[in-house]
Amino acid sequence: MRNLHIPGRSNVIGVNGMAATSQPLSTLEAISILKKGGNAVDAAIAASAVQAVIEPNSTGIGGDCFALVSIKGKKSIAVNGSGIAPKKATLDFFESSKINKISTTSPHSVNIPGAIHAWHSMHQKFGSLDFAELLISAEKYAREGFPVHEVVAKAWSENIDKLQQHPVTKAIFLRNNKSYGFGEVHQNINLANTLQSIAKNGIKDFYSGYIAKDIVSSLNKIGGLHSMDDFAEQDTIFSDSLTNNYRDIILHQCPPNGPGITVLLMMGILEKFDFTKIKPLSADRFHLQAEATKIAFEIREGSIGDPKFNDIDFHQLIQAEYINELASKISMDKIYKPKNSTITAHPETVYLTVVDKDQNAVSFINSICFPFGSGITSNKTGVILQDRCVNFRLERDHPNMIDGHKRPLHTIIPGQVTDMDNNPLLSYGVMGGQYQPVGHSHVVQNIFDFGMSVQEAIDFPRAFILENDYQFEKSIPEDILLDLKSRGHQISYSDHTHGGGQAILIDRKNGVLIGGSDPRKDGCAIGY
Repeated sequence: MRNLHIPGRSNVIGVNGMAATSQPLSTLEAISILKKGGNAVDAAIAASAVQAVIEPNSTGIGGDCFALVSIKGKKSIAVNGSGIAPKKATLDFFESSKINKISTTSPHSVNIPGAIHAWHSMHQKFGSLDFAELLISAEKYAREGFPVHEVVAKAWSENIDKLQQHPVTKAIFLRNNKSYGFGEVHQNINLANTLQSIAKNGIKDFYSGYIAKDIVSSLNKIGGLHSMDDFAEQDTIFSDSLTNNYRDIILHQCPPNGPGITVLLMMGILEKFDFTKIKPLSADRFHLQAEATKIAFEIREGSIGDPKFNDIDFHQLIQAEYINELASKISMDKIYKPKNSTITAHPETVYLTVVDKDQNAVSFINSICFPFGSGITSNKTGVILQDRCVNFRLERDHPNMIDGHKRPLHTIIPGQVTDMDNNPLLSYGVMGGQYQPVGHSHVVQNIFDFGMSVQEAIDFPRAFILENDYQFEKSIPEDILLDLKSRGHQISYSDHTHGGGQAILIDRKNGVLIGGSDPRKDGCAIGY
């Protein structure tokens, strides 16, 4: 049991269903859908739709989506709802235009939104309620307004300059040139009308009708390369999850262009070390985590892109022999210096997870990339558009080189853990852009190596290498930082916390669900 003398949260417990999201209204919506007879997929989509309205800094229907879905105890299915680049967005175009970097506020940063297509495709494959019912609450919050929560309000205030750059965005998301603050009510009538149209007509308006036309027109007027054909080509990919064993459990991730392979690389490396002799809050633990991070990111950044455009066998990257080779690069006394990897930030995402009474589990993540995405809002639809194309490389022959209808190497990761018979044990995710693989490994180790409860594992202090600077949350003792500095790490305390997170543990022995939600965000877990 946690120390009741220290501020914190208890684990949430339930038997009939559970949801954990980064917004209370989103969690409530998921529970409401479950109680109406919807399954975990229905609840996850409805919760994400609500968050697309009430957390506009992090997510929206102008963004992308990934998910892992476990139905009736079967192996997790990976859902890739990432958007393609416009057909004309070739490296030749950028070179001839003398563009050597894609700005986060440029129309060239906008890839085709994949989230709505993924939601609809998931519902067709797994859902039980009418799709329209899953959008009712989201439309209501957009039309009638919602109170801005604390962490969202902070992000809003930090991005006023971006929100002022585009007149439609400014009109919707600023009031008298000021951001919406904590407790203030925000409305987006145009977005409400868009959600109403999708509820009535499905996704055809979004990908071939007036919504697509307005997005294309809005982007073309400011130099975008987008076309209606691009929207028509968007699809959702269903595949087997990418897996690897960690001790006596199986880790499930989405295959590339998702970045889940980074988690499998990190965990494969960390498995080679004896954590029974290492304390969870220690210099050795954070040193190993940093070294595994650098090595895994170096491999990912140099080797991974959209598999439709590359012949790389990414399964070979997580084979035991190669993992052994990578682990041998780590010394406990000094740091590893990667040759070609600098880890940068992409800080905004929403992650949620739902498990229903039948123990169907959904691990679900939706994002518009940087805070408020590109800052570009479609003229008539209220849809703020993501800037995920900034993840591409403008580097010829690189696996992640930009190209027409190519998907960029992503940052958002849903995660699941099963036992060796593929029975679901944990549905989880950690937010925070490039931090996410580190957060995944951190939480999984906290639970399965260090025996922490779900909430303890999420709460536990974090650190992350950003631009080669090892940044620590301020709850980590100074003596640990000094020890790591002596090994060669560049050390600092961060002004920001690292990520967020949600998790639901399936206790199969007792037939209960145990959930936690990250205090670094506004949300909560609820079970019943």
